Amino acid sequence: MDFLTLISKKEKINQAALAVPMALGPNDKFTPFKNRLQEEKPDAVIWQADAIADDFSKEVIWDQVKQGGAQAVDEGELSAMKKASMKAELDKAHEEFLGNWPQIQQQIVLELAQNAKETVGDRFLILAYSNKEAGGQGEMGPADQAFFLTSALKVAGDCFDAVFIPNQLDENLQEKVIEAAKAAQVPFIVSTILTDMDRADLEEQFQKAIKSGAAFLNIELSADFLGQFDVADLDELLVTLKEQYREQVKLVLSMTGLLTKDQLESWLVLPSAFVTLALSEQYQTPMVQSTIKELGWN
Repeated sequence: MDFLTLISKKEKINQAALAVPMALGPNDKFTPFKNRLQEEKPDAVIWQADAIADDFSKEVIWDQVKQGGAQAVDEGELSAMKKASMKAELDKAHEEFLGNWPQIQQQIVLELAQNAKETVGDRFLILAYSNKEAGGQGEMGPADQAFFLTSALKVAGDCFDAVFIPNQLDENLQEKVIEAAKAAQVPFIVSTILTDMDRADLEEQFQKAIKSGAAFLNIELSADFLGQFDVADLDELLVTLKEQYREQVKLVLSMTGLLTKDQLESWLVLPSAFVTLALSEQYQTPMVQSTIKELGWN
């Protein structure tokens, strides 16, 4: 059963799937997270690749290579002239490294994706990269961010059951990631931030998502925003739009920030194909702070 089939089955019984973020860095231990997954049994895991991918960027890898080469030169019993010559050769090697970077990066990305897939086991795995502006940990520029996502989809597409298209990227870069998702036959999720209750604006977002071929439209709502409106009115609007477009695109609601108990209960009323909660307090992210235990999901 694929991810979209699961969503459709749960939709028929008025249930949302449960997703949890995995934002583990290179110095974090994956086994405790894996064990907690077995306890909580979420349906899907959102791999926040921004927590680890930046540590394997071309700048970081080259610095490691260069430092290692420079250290070897400094520690060798060579003349000052010979050392200077060898260090100059290291600088020249930078151009060769940049030329080989696409192949190097693909191998790194493949290993990272395979490790993520091994960690989540038979659960659905959703690829995501969020920069700091979007509430993640990533520091890649837009082009590198798109390059990472397209590389991951190209070399490890079979690891992923869906991918988030970052809405901070410009239209051209978003299209490159979308094309890679389509080529890998990975359903993709486009996102928008809800700032008001204007139906025409929301309908436009649904229509844009459908035109792009997205499987999901993710509407992000902040805890502050949720407190400004009557939940019943918001529910009525979203349910109406969900039913209007249900055969073309699935609606997802992402709540950001730390929700109060009342807001958590309100969130459960609102329609969403899947709900994202932290696996535990240990695995909270800047965007996902409410936990499975807090909501009493299980």
